[in-house]
Amino acid sequence: MHDQIVSKYHVTMQDEKVGVKPEVLVGMYGIIEAKARQLAPQPVRNELVISQDNKMKNRFYIQVSNRMAPHLISAIQHQADTQQGMGLKSYFYKLQEQIMSQMFGEQEQVTTFNIKYEGKIL
Repeated sequence: MHDQIVSKYHVTMQDEKVGVKPEVLVGMYGIIEAKARQLAPQPVRNELVISQDNKMKNRFYIQVSNRMAPHLISAIQHQADTQQGMGLKSYFYKLQEQIMSQMFGEQEQVTTFNIKYEGKIL
């Protein structure tokens, strides 16, 4: 077996305007993380870390390897498909977009973006 280069991607999500309580997003990220680990083969399941900022509760950090990223993207898609409100769907689609841009762009770069959603979540 030969060594495989593993890249790490870092994404920071901040949801100032989505209109969802941070506690709700923590639960959704927990579901996404569990689903991604379930989809991934055993050797790569620990190559994902999702954490919440201690001071800014609406900010989340994701560290994922290139081997785990496809499983994370699939889990995010599943979560987006279960949402009825356009705000949360957009949030999760943007998260997928950011991870994919990391995969096809420069590694070890930290990407931060703010979700700006004007309207009501159904």
